Amino acid sequence: MNEFAPARRLRGIQKSMIRQVFDRARAGSINLGLGEPDLPTPDVIRREAARVVLEEQNGYTTHAGLPRLRELVAADYPQICASPDDVIITSGSQEALYLTLLTLVDEGDEVLIPDPGFVAYPTIVRMAGGTPVTYPMPAASDFAFDAAQFRRALTPRTKVVVCISPSNPTGRVLSRGDLAGVADALRGTGVYVVSDEIYRELYYAGERPATISEFGTERTIVIGGLSKSMSMTGWRLGWLGGDADVVRSALVLHGYTTTCASTVSQKAALAAWTEEAEEARESFRRTFRERRDHLVELLARELSLRAVAPDGAFYTMVDVSAHGDSMSVAEKFLEHGVITVPGAAFGAEGEGYLRVSFCAELPVISEGVRRMKKALA
Repeated sequence: MNEFAPARRLRGIQKSMIRQVFDRARAGSINLGLGEPDLPTPDVIRREAARVVLEEQNGYTTHAGLPRLRELVAADYPQICASPDDVIITSGSQEALYLTLLTLVDEGDEVLIPDPGFVAYPTIVRMAGGTPVTYPMPAASDFAFDAAQFRRALTPRTKVVVCISPSNPTGRVLSRGDLAGVADALRGTGVYVVSDEIYRELYYAGERPATISEFGTERTIVIGGLSKSMSMTGWRLGWLGGDADVVRSALVLHGYTTTCASTVSQKAALAAWTEEAEEARESFRRTFRERRDHLVELLARELSLRAVAPDGAFYTMVDVSAHGDSMSVAEKFLEHGVITVPGAAFGAEGEGYLRVSFCAELPVISEGVRRMKKALA
């Protein structure tokens, strides 16, 4: 009997560097690498979930999801979602990303992804048979968008462009000018743009970040969800919306993949558009802003390490290049009981940096920095 070999689409695909680091952490480690909010899910959502479980029958919804929930999502993107039929409710934004890329990408297609960028992007592109091609967000400019380098990365083989704002791992936000530059570069090319906006509600300037959907870009798909903004990671509630032809095809794949997102999660998610939920979002932003400032100041004062002050999300990129490559420094910290993520996990531009999360209370962050200081002594 032949030895087991995975299907060709899985060959060479391994557990992410993030998970490899996490798996090696010893008991009692402080996790400053986690991309998961530690704050409780808002009461308004938990109360509604409890009521739904106790009082209602919770069988399948339609494949696309609850009509009312799709209406609410569509209303957030009026330029690209003409109706609720242009939205699919998914099992988290990760499924939305998977569905979108498998719907769009064929063998030989190139997909432009940011460097540094979310670790799942190149992997899913390869699973779809495509070729990931990066456009640099240069470390030398604190990971800001570079319009000239973006345009140079486009080729006749480019099928899809992926952008994310606020960014994982950098926390940088694409400005209105940046997004207009993307839209201008793609106009008339037939290239699809996939905008990952899972962190859009976590921002620290006064104004909610703009979305690519505001710039009249044809062939646009927006991906979002409640995992980060409502601390609902385990509820698996996300969505994709936009180009009607793409949504129609993705819906077929979704039906065969998960049938539908959790009915209880969908019903509870309706409460995320209430005034009480908006107050909770603002409270989250205040908390994460305070933690961001605390972490960045501590790293500078105690370790003389420069951190890129993020505009959104809950990560900062910390320059550790004076102490070695990103993996070796992450390993030093791991030996001293602090989990961080090597910047190399996110692309070549991330080398020399660590992604450090502030999804922890202030005393925990302080203790983590104390251990990091000891590791570098």
